[in-house]
Amino acid sequence: MGPLKRKLIAILAGVAAWGLLMLAVPQALHLASERGTDLVWRLLQDSKPERRVVIIDVDDDSLAQVGPWPWPRATLAQLIRRLDDAGVALKLLDITFPDQREGSDEFSRALKGTDHGNASPSVLGQVFALRHESTLHVGNPAGALPGEGCLVSAFPGQGVIANAAGLHPVAGHISPVIDADGVVRKVPAVVCYAGRNYPALTVAGLAALGGEPPHVEPGLGLRGPVWQLRLDAALPGLPVGLDEQGLLRVPFRVSRSAFASVSAGDVLQGKAPASLLKGSVVLIGASAFGLSDVVPTALGAAVSGIEVHAQLLVGMLEGRIPHTPQAAWFVQAGAAGVLGLVLFALSSGQPLHQRRRVVLLPLMGLAGALAIFACHAAALAWLDIYISWAQPALSVLLVGTALGISEHARSLHVKDRIYENLSSYIPSQVAEKIALHAPTGEIEAQRSQVTILAADIRNFSAYCEARAPEDAARVLHRFYKTASEIVNGQGGVVVEMVGDSLLAVFGGPRPCLDSSRHALQAARQIWLRCGEELPNTTGQGLEPMAIGVGVETGTALLGSFGAANRRVHTVLGQTVTMALRLRDLTGDLAYPILAGPGVAALVEPRLDEPDLVLKPLGTFLLPGLLHSGKIFTLTTLLKPSAEQEQQTLDIIRLHSISA
Repeated sequence: MGPLKRKLIAILAGVAAWGLLMLAVPQALHLASERGTDLVWRLLQDSKPERRVVIIDVDDDSLAQVGPWPWPRATLAQLIRRLDDAGVALKLLDITFPDQREGSDEFSRALKGTDHGNASPSVLGQVFALRHESTLHVGNPAGALPGEGCLVSAFPGQGVIANAAGLHPVAGHISPVIDADGVVRKVPAVVCYAGRNYPALTVAGLAALGGEPPHVEPGLGLRGPVWQLRLDAALPGLPVGLDEQGLLRVPFRVSRSAFASVSAGDVLQGKAPASLLKGSVVLIGASAFGLSDVVPTALGAAVSGIEVHAQLLVGMLEGRIPHTPQAAWFVQAGAAGVLGLVLFALSSGQPLHQRRRVVLLPLMGLAGALAIFACHAAALAWLDIYISWAQPALSVLLVGTALGISEHARSLHVKDRIYENLSSYIPSQVAEKIALHAPTGEIEAQRSQVTILAADIRNFSAYCEARAPEDAARVLHRFYKTASEIVNGQGGVVVEMVGDSLLAVFGGPRPCLDSSRHALQAARQIWLRCGEELPNTTGQGLEPMAIGVGVETGTALLGSFGAANRRVHTVLGQTVTMALRLRDLTGDLAYPILAGPGVAALVEPRLDEPDLVLKPLGTFLLPGLLHSGKIFTLTTLLKPSAEQEQQTLDIIRLHSISA
């Protein structure tokens, strides 16, 4: 497979894996994006004191001062009047009053401002069921937008807990959308219930402050949101972006400690600082233990629900509600495509060395995923744009990993090919050691009891001189191939193939039981099969070519020698010299196979192998050796009555006399 095709297949495999994950676990990817955004919010925390929005907290101290919740309606009416007297601009109650109680009329007049002057708008809370958890209808929903029929951008509600009828005509829902991990991150701008549209608490409050109802319209341009909420009287020139479901994304930019919180008990007792309350928007809610107004948000696992509305209100006042542009999919695809091309270029060009691509390509994929997350964080921090980052980041990571796996597979294939080719030049054990260890300039050898087989083609030099090199190469090729197959089949290892000779070892690093007998069997097969493959040169006026094999058993040193950049693997020792001399003597003695005393001592005659019975030819001194020794051959090679046998015996006697 070509490199381009291999890389394209790897990229397609990464994209396919991404597509399967998108289908299998879309919710997990959504939550990964949201939790990454939670981290961004925590990193962007602004600790600058926030005084435009003040929280009036029904906390534990308030309960200790006033009494347990729920408080009498008259007490709540007094709280509203105290806030109006302090000059607050707007009062938002994160509380619902679904039943009629004693003092409701007084509380209603306080909310409407009919029993005291300088009253600011008040907005009550009401709760809608958004996930089909209930169809209960309690109280009388209030504060619906003008007109009948659900807005396209409205989020459907199935049940409601509203305020008692006639208590107050202005209300906003306090129903968040809870993600699968239980965290509140979004609030519906408008909820549609029973064909009417009810705005969120913050939206209803700003509409009451501006004196005109909000309206929702489609977003403009690909950079803009799908829907935008307009409160032109309260927020001139600051449209609020909504997603395709009509949800407001809560910006958690303000540190929890930056909000000013005043105990409701202190307000009732006139202890609240007037300078803090004057002109502010107050949110009245409960954080006291046991009142169950605690939700998990991006800033913590147990946050008072009133803080969600406070964060949303600050974001709307600053015109910094994050929105998802209509071209989000294009941005995601573009980011993934560009980074995919970068990975493809890195896998094809020179910046990454081939041996490093296996590790670096997945790391580059991870770096690309982190870059997408960093861009997401930057867009959220400075542009108030939210684009889900987990999906494109996962695609880049999977493509980088797939390219890395492809490079690893290529590397393994190349290594296997190198090992296979190396094993064809040197023994496989040596090739494996070379492949797994760094080169060294030291001697790496061990002494072992082995059987050495040395074979060559007699009269091959004359053939090479008379014939073309291609003819000589074909003869050698057949000899090497056949002899190597025979040696390997008998459990031996070919150590050298030089010129017209071959050197093999039986035993040593590669265990071979009864190595002498296996070596003799290999010698006999080489003589028979390789001899048949030699060309007939009788008609060419050349000496006939023949096979000569010498075999000896003994101790030898087998290993690698030479400098680190140029080494040789061979076998050394007197046993090797003996086998080589026996091979050279085969021409003089006219016996194609000669064995030394080490072999004869270990190969005992067996009835099932009559072809391997040895007979002594005499004792004589071989060239290059200091001591004489007996020479043996196979009894089946020549008949004792043959003329050639007699000539051989005469030569042996001469050698014995000289020894």
